[in-house]
Amino acid sequence: MFEASRKRGRTAVVTATAPTRRYSINDLADFPDDGKRRELVNGQIVEWEVTTRRHGFLEAELTRVLANFIRERHLGSLASGEVYVRIRGSAHDVRASDIEFTRRGRLAGDDLDASAALTAPDFVAEVISPSDRADRVFDKVHDWLRAGVRLLWYVDPETGTTTVYEGDRVRSVAADEFLDGGEVLPGLQLRMGDLLQAIEADLE
Repeated sequence: MFEASRKRGRTAVVTATAPTRRYSINDLADFPDDGKRRELVNGQIVEWEVTTRRHGFLEAELTRVLANFIRERHLGSLASGEVYVRIRGSAHDVRASDIEFTRRGRLAGDDLDASAALTAPDFVAEVISPSDRADRVFDKVHDWLRAGVRLLWYVDPETGTTTVYEGDRVRSVAADEFLDGGEVLPGLQLRMGDLLQAIEADLE
């Protein structure tokens, strides 16, 4: 749509643009089930491509190891499979984790059945996909940390290298080096390389 007006013999064309729609968590259910993962950043949709089997195998193996460790020590609750969390309570800023842990006593009853939880997890592990853009990964890291996540792992499923964010500290841990749970999962130690080797053994 446009409107033309005359001023001093000249025609000015004014273009009217429709305002950008601002989505909320309630709108995500309306999108087609096409395999894409969708999140919200300031009311705008961010789409992530379908993950690979390599991604899925590592996510499942890491979930198994963490679940056993957490349950044996009664530390809290572990979830996987793209659980939505509101960033600082916003209905327009929503992220989904591959794996998340929340210590005992922190989850409110309403969070268990909510489409997007208000309580940020204490720990998040994300497995990077080949199609993930670096700028989007950086933005997601920023959102998790400002939401209150105390320990964040970003894992490369091909190399096993893990970038660890803990408070203001950022470090890279190679596949043959031990990852630890810090103060969030005290006593946890694992090597991502061991998990990758277990996956390879299952495929032989």
